[in-house]
Amino acid sequence: MKAILLSPLLAVLFGTLSASQAADTAAASRRIDDLLARSWASHGLKPNAPVDDATFLRRAYLTVIGRIPTLEEAGAFLDSKDGSKRERLIDRLLASDGYVHHAFNYWADVLRAQSQGVGDSTTSQNYLNYLRQCLHDNKPWDQVARELVSSSGACFENGAIGYYMRDRGMPLDNLSNTTRIFLGTRMECAQCHDHPFDKWTQKQFYEMAAFTHNMTASSYRSPGVEETQKMIRQDKALDKEDQDLMRQALTEVTRPLRDTLVVENKSPIRLPHDYKYTDAKPKDIVPASVMFGKPVTLTKESDPIRCFSEWMTSPENPRFTTVITNRLWKRVFGLALIEPLDELMDSSVPSNPELQAFLNRQMVALKYDMKAFLRMLLSTQAFARASIKEVPMGEPCYFQGPVFHRMSAEQAWDSLVTLVNPEPDSVNWSARERDKRELDNRRQLAGLLDKTEAPLLFEACKQVAVAMKAQNKEFDALRKELDEARAKDDKERIKDIQRRLNESQRILRQTVSTCFYEAASKSGNEAVKAKLREIAGGGAMEMAMMSLMEGARVEARDMPMSAGTARRIDQDAVLLGIKDPKSRKSYANYVKGLHTSWSRAAELPSPAPRGHFLREFGQSDRDVIENASDEASVPQALTLMNGSLGGSITSAWSVLSINLRKAATPDQKLDTLYLSLYSRRPTDKERALLHQRLESYATNRNIWEDLALAALSTQQFIFVR
Repeated sequence: MKAILLSPLLAVLFGTLSASQAADTAAASRRIDDLLARSWASHGLKPNAPVDDATFLRRAYLTVIGRIPTLEEAGAFLDSKDGSKRERLIDRLLASDGYVHHAFNYWADVLRAQSQGVGDSTTSQNYLNYLRQCLHDNKPWDQVARELVSSSGACFENGAIGYYMRDRGMPLDNLSNTTRIFLGTRMECAQCHDHPFDKWTQKQFYEMAAFTHNMTASSYRSPGVEETQKMIRQDKALDKEDQDLMRQALTEVTRPLRDTLVVENKSPIRLPHDYKYTDAKPKDIVPASVMFGKPVTLTKESDPIRCFSEWMTSPENPRFTTVITNRLWKRVFGLALIEPLDELMDSSVPSNPELQAFLNRQMVALKYDMKAFLRMLLSTQAFARASIKEVPMGEPCYFQGPVFHRMSAEQAWDSLVTLVNPEPDSVNWSARERDKRELDNRRQLAGLLDKTEAPLLFEACKQVAVAMKAQNKEFDALRKELDEARAKDDKERIKDIQRRLNESQRILRQTVSTCFYEAASKSGNEAVKAKLREIAGGGAMEMAMMSLMEGARVEARDMPMSAGTARRIDQDAVLLGIKDPKSRKSYANYVKGLHTSWSRAAELPSPAPRGHFLREFGQSDRDVIENASDEASVPQALTLMNGSLGGSITSAWSVLSINLRKAATPDQKLDTLYLSLYSRRPTDKERALLHQRLESYATNRNIWEDLALAALSTQQFIFVR
């Protein structure tokens, strides 16, 4: 399938839908089905048959919130006699926390958002928080795009700056990513030469980059710190070593604030020195200009980045709307009307041009409300039809039903979480609380440095430099000892020297903290003194600064427990035969600790560490846009068969095991197993066959655990039908 560049004439049609039509997504859903039916008729195709409730249930859960339903959720839906239960289910799922988790996984992949990426934890974590909040608030997509592309300031106030921090020092690469993500246009080639397959020239690329290249990611800045640096440079009484050590002292106290700021500079962009085309000369200044759509005129008063973001997200820019409609269509139906959806060319054509035009008009009429648009797609008859088993590579898809596909790594993991954690959509409290505390600490540190007078900071730097000079001699001596110990392979001595090195570094951090605390405490600014008292919290005030510079410590056992969770623990304890207080406390700590290891993929490090289930099953490394894989591999099979995963899922304390224990008869246990893993009850044939197996393995005490692990390894579990 090829993409389409919609005619600018369609911009006129964008306003044809009335407000009442925009709100009536049910009517729009019917229109989509009509347009699909016309396409089937013209290609001699028939629609796939409607699916049963069980298939719809599992498909809806995996598509909207990214996991299978729980035992209770599956049973309640299948047993319901409500004629509109499918519509109610879609609305409930879209309004749930699970929707945010699942949507976050997708957009974090598209935007290459990493919890431990460039920007360390402060900026990167607040960038992730920004994305989560946008999805939770259902912020319109055009607004999100504008906020990302025009973001500037400190990460404490604006988490969106993570978009530029992600490409720190690479403004041209950032522009290539921007046009691919938001406009479906691949311009990487034009960065170095005229595009070999499209019409874009290298000069046009630089003209576009003139809007964004001044967005510069940097570390913390303040007038006081910059004045201190100036004082260090100008003090003739300081030799070069003292100056270097004082700068290092200033670096140490501001280290927690590195990569936390994006500023918009005003320097012009120039063509590269090796520019080889005749339409300009190497190193010529390039004026800002857009490559397609409505021209943008800049004046001296214009803010280039805001003008660019408004042009990019305008309904009159057909590529912006076309890309988001296809992204959301693909999330629901498995393929886009445009494939690949991020490589639009003038010659590209969608599989259903009339439907593409209608979807674009709907997106604009809905004011880029992604939930409303998804509700419209999910409410179609096409979504509720049997899946298409295979679409040949390079052939158009006409969507007689959604495309049969394998779960993503995140969907597979989150479905396993549903079998272990009784609250599968809960947040990772420990990680969230730690990030919150560290963000607050960094914000307060920046505030203190902002308000502390430069002469006081200068004196603190001088004091730290004196300590560093003495300590550097100790470091050199210890490193020499360490080299000698390693040469002799003296493991005990190596361990002792490394301990002493770590202790020496701790003392240095404490010295930095103490000296800069004393500087802040001498400030004439009462707000600084009040803040120091607040930070100390009744403890040693000289350690207040260090508390802002260190990482926060959070224990899972400190998580507040709701009344509902406490009741469930009591009920489970009775079921599990837990009677003594010590064992009950162990079980309670197990439940409270589930959120650290058995929480949704969106709540874990992003991306997960190498070797984790998520990475083994194809989670993106988020170094490249949409870099996930759904290919099967031998390590995946080994992870399921030989890893500790199976033991956690079938352990006595997992949700699956507790639910199996609650079931009184073999038939009830079979229902529990099938509803938990497949979101349906077994057929009569399956039930009869499994009863035979149960009889032949009557002496096997682990039969239900074995059946559960076998069921997890089937295509029925890992594929979305």
